[in-house]
Amino acid sequence: MTDEREDQHEHAQAWPTDQLTRGAAAFLAQVVGLDRDREAIEDLAADLGAIKRDANAAIYTIQLDSNIGPAAFLVYAYLLDERGGDGQTGRDLYEAGLATLAEAAHRASPGPRAVAHAETTMAGFILATTPGTYRALQGENVPQDEPVVPQPGEPQPNMPSSAEIDQQRADSAIALLSLLRDANQTATDWLTALQMAGASEPNGDELIEFNDDETALALFLLDEQSIGDLLKTLNLIVSAAQQQSAGDGHD
Repeated sequence: MTDEREDQHEHAQAWPTDQLTRGAAAFLAQVVGLDRDREAIEDLAADLGAIKRDANAAIYTIQLDSNIGPAAFLVYAYLLDERGGDGQTGRDLYEAGLATLAEAAHRASPGPRAVAHAETTMAGFILATTPGTYRALQGENVPQDEPVVPQPGEPQPNMPSSAEIDQQRADSAIALLSLLRDANQTATDWLTALQMAGASEPNGDELIEFNDDETALALFLLDEQSIGDLLKTLNLIVSAAQQQSAGDGHD
């Protein structure tokens, strides 16, 4: 009778972590239509950033150019017959992951959306992305109406007055300030929890073992469209403030 631990060891040797990464890269290339020759797969594997690695599973992130612009993806990879420290096999995790992603899509809740999945005799893979990117890839974005440009001398319908525009700027600035303070405090809370968990802030090659909620957050932040307007606003405000400070210094 074969000892179960020996059997697990054989599977681990057959699919070491780097080979699992190559398998994830080959799966990704097939789904998104990239070159699948050996050199291309090796290059793609090198671009996959691991955000979680266990004995029987790994999660990778990558950003790719697409027909909707830069898009962030997650690749979940599982060694189906390998058992982790929690007693679950890779297949258990693979099937649970598919069910969780399907439920999130059904409920339209926040979190990654499954784009594709596949399995071999030894490994299972899931490709996921943000809800917004998923909708765009599916062509579900509703195009906005073209703005109506009035001819000279024509009245401009529904145009807010200067006073209304000023009020909107003021209200938005106050709301943004409050939200940024709350966000910074939440970030402080997360860093504190990270330190209490015995992990350190990412430094060099250190790897934070993300939980599911942190993985969803990471994917959201990796997608440039998620906080593009926020970053643009912050850069604009900081740049304008620096210019005003410099101008005041010359007075």
